Amino acid sequence: MFKAASSGSTDPEASDEVLCQIRIPFIQRATLLYPDHEEPLFLVDLALSGAFAERAEPLPKGERVKLRFRLPGNEIPLVVGCRVAWANSRSGRLVTKALPTGVGLEFVDMAAPDHERLRVYLSDYLKGGLRRF
Repeated sequence: MFKAASSGSTDPEASDEVLCQIRIPFIQRATLLYPDHEEPLFLVDLALSGAFAERAEPLPKGERVKLRFRLPGNEIPLVVGCRVAWANSRSGRLVTKALPTGVGLEFVDMAAPDHERLRVYLSDYLKGGLRRF
């Protein structure tokens, strides 16, 4: 289900297919954006196709939200349209014990420059070039 990323990859550039399948640890502050309010939270992992956000209560599967977060070393935030793909709920069956309660967010709407910045960040991580937290 979830694969830890190898930080010592010798591949010169990871493909989008690889980046969509591999999630990297990514403990960073983020904000869920709703039409009428904002909710601060923490991201736990990140992939080209989505992220997992720690949250005490699940959101309905299929709900649309926006997510705003920064990549380390870059002050310009990414703002991504997301769909709630799944939830890890403490009151229900845990999808994975490796993650806290929260929601899996699928990225469904991202500007091309943001997609490229994310792709480069993930690729650099896989090559072992990033060690900042």
